[in-house]
Amino acid sequence: MDTFLLAVGLSALYLAVVLLIELARRKLDVSSDITRRVIHIFSGLYTILDFVLLPTTWFIALITISLVVMFFSQRNGWFTSIHSVARKTYGELFLPVGTLLTFFICNNKPEIFIASILVMTFADSLAGITSDLLRKPSKVLQGSLVFFLVAVLILTLHSSLEFGHILLAALVVTLVERFSPLGTDNATVPVATALLLLAF
Repeated sequence: MDTFLLAVGLSALYLAVVLLIELARRKLDVSSDITRRVIHIFSGLYTILDFVLLPTTWFIALITISLVVMFFSQRNGWFTSIHSVARKTYGELFLPVGTLLTFFICNNKPEIFIASILVMTFADSLAGITSDLLRKPSKVLQGSLVFFLVAVLILTLHSSLEFGHILLAALVVTLVERFSPLGTDNATVPVATALLLLAF
């Protein structure tokens, strides 16, 4: 019963924050590019919180439910703060898919799972913000450079790899992100990070 209440409480809190961001988007005319990035970061951190606090079965159940909710939300336009961006993307669907795949790949190695989710959460978001802010032909290259540097920092802080392996892993994941279209990087980045950390 305690676990059930915790799961319900965590879900309710997450939904409340997303609804507040949705309200800001609709009432204050906040750009959906901004709200989408904010929700992306918040979702990544909340995924880690759920992972730490909930038993495996409940964690998998909540991530699966979030996938179903996002599917219907995208089809029906419930959350404009997530879906109303100019570019074509399915990142909101690939995020829970990538989370589940990464969870199973990590095979009860929490440090690898957390590092992989952090790379997807922060390296991807900050690279996107950099690309959004720049109005130069080189914005993609500079966004990838930001992704690489943030990935290096996260892996340095949250893994026991030698620095040479950290640089190699960050480079490979940066290339994976660069060539993952339509928001698939929300799945390919954490999966690639987890596989590299397991390999090293």
